[in-house]
Parts: sequence; structure tokens; C-alpha cells
Amino acid sequence: MSFRSRLLVFGYPLLEVATAYAVALWIGWGWMLLLVLAGFPIGFAIMRHAGNGAVRDIQQVSATGREPDSRHALTFVGGVLVAIPGFWSDLVGLLLVIPPTQRLFRQSARTWLSSRITMVRMPGVHYPGGDIIQGTVIPNEPGPSNRPDTGPREIV
Repeated sequence: MSFRSRLLVFGYPLLEVATAYAVALWIGWGWMLLLVLAGFPIGFAIMRHAGNGAVRDIQQVSATGREPDSRHALTFVGGVLVAIPGFWSDLVGLLLVIPPTQRLFRQSARTWLSSRITMVRMPGVHYPGGDIIQGTVIPNEPGPSNRPDTGPREIV
């Protein structure tokens, strides 16, 4: 396990617990617990709204062929972070939900995802960048070319 992984696994929960303790000493245990529990319904509402918007975007993308927008994906991730109990996760989640700060994350998220995703194109489906046309595949098999089974094969 690398140092970053250990820091994330052990350091993040310690940071959240220390922050919750400090907030509880500042405003009281009941209010701190209420703030932590308020994140659940708020986070799930944000996720539901982002999911509905993503479905509408997917329908528009399939109809028009334009590039999908990453706004709803970032909003959904922000909702997940708000739903996770803790003040730091709420802060990062709200930064992903608020439009001015979301624009800062959008380009880096697009770059990160494009480096990890491969586009697979299916024959017979129209794509904005061009079509894939079904055709005949001629295999390069060793052996005599006069055999009847080495001819072109049709892909269906």
C-alpha cells in the first residue's frame, strides 16, 4: 500500500473525526449531529436531481449526436460526497455542486476521464464522426489459397 493510499485510508477518517469534535465543542453535540445527519437527505436530493438531468442529457445526445456534458456527473459525485457523513466531504461535495467552482473541476475531470476511457464503435450505428460500414473480412491464414474454406467471410 502506497503512502497516499495509507494517508487516504487512515488520515481522512481521523481528519473528519477531529473536525466533528471541534465543531461539537464549538456549537454543541446536538447541533453537530444534526448537521451531519442533514447531509443524507440533501445529498440524496442532489443525486436525484443530477440523475434526472443526466437522463435528459443522454436522450438529447442520442438524438442530436453532440458531445455529452459532464455537469451532471460532477453534480452527482458532489451529491455522493454530501451524503457521506463528515464536514470535509460536505465541503468538497458542495464545491462540486456550485456552478462557479464546478467549472474549475470540469476540464480536469474531462481530461482525467478521456485518458481512461476507450470509445468502442459498433457496425451499423451512426456516429457523429463517421459511420462504420459492414463489409467482408478476408482473413490472412497460412496455407494453400485454393482451399474452399479460406475465402472471404461475411460478418453479420
